[in-house]
Amino acid sequence: MNIGVIGCGAMGKGIVKNLIKQGLTVKVYDASPDYVSFCDEMGAIPVSSARETAADADALFLSLPSPEVVKNVLLSDEGVLSILQAGAYILDLSTIDPMTSIHLSKAANHQGAYFFDCPVSGGPAGADQGNLTIMVGGPEEQFSSVLPLLQVIGKEIIYLGKSGAGQTAKLCHNMLVASITASLGEVLTVGAKAGISPESLANIIEKGSANNRVLSIFGLNMIEGTYDNVNFFLSHMHKDVNLYTKLAASQSVPSFIGSLVLQLYESAKANGMGKLDSSAVCLTIQEQSNFSFGTTAHQS
Repeated sequence: MNIGVIGCGAMGKGIVKNLIKQGLTVKVYDASPDYVSFCDEMGAIPVSSARETAADADALFLSLPSPEVVKNVLLSDEGVLSILQAGAYILDLSTIDPMTSIHLSKAANHQGAYFFDCPVSGGPAGADQGNLTIMVGGPEEQFSSVLPLLQVIGKEIIYLGKSGAGQTAKLCHNMLVASITASLGEVLTVGAKAGISPESLANIIEKGSANNRVLSIFGLNMIEGTYDNVNFFLSHMHKDVNLYTKLAASQSVPSFIGSLVLQLYESAKANGMGKLDSSAVCLTIQEQSNFSFGTTAHQS
């Protein structure tokens, strides 16, 4: 198969690596020449535009930062959808909103292509190791055809239903991660200010019923203040929580917790923390408390 990958940054480069290891021909494009060069060194075929990536692709992977970028790549005057061959598969690994996925699926069907929303969980490490969790929405009758490709980059592939279902699951998942991260930032700050070291409190949490994977992934950054060690950009988490609150509103579900978490991430982003790890939301709580712990000061 001829494979195209548009977006080969933190997540995309690992995806490219594993597709190449499988012996597939992979064309890559990214707005950053550095990312393209990195994939070139791994054995991918660099091209100079998204349209070149898609021209003869049997399957096209997208790993892009926002709904607006995904729509632009597919539907703009220079978009790739119009030149995809009939029967091609679009596997959108980006995290966007369900309504956009539904719209793009209809547009793809009109061109004779098949669109799947396939948001992923596992971060850059999971992409590199090929063990991502992938939440899939799209045409069920075509799922068996794309499953082998998804198995190259993921360990847990879960088909959830029609277009948009994958994005719904991902936004709910990331909202929960964001709320736990913010809660950890609060309790570690309260504990530290009251005289219990963050290390000790984290150890207690790990041994109690409050134990969670968010602590194991993001906790060290909070404890040591190493927010420049990015597992997941704060700006991306802000985007995802914002999309989640809009999804909740569209379903007439009051988002009491989501709205509060969004305010915390909005404050952190407004204070220049967007390019730090999403756990830097802890700094917003510390700043409001006039108290800090950890070794790395925030520099906006």
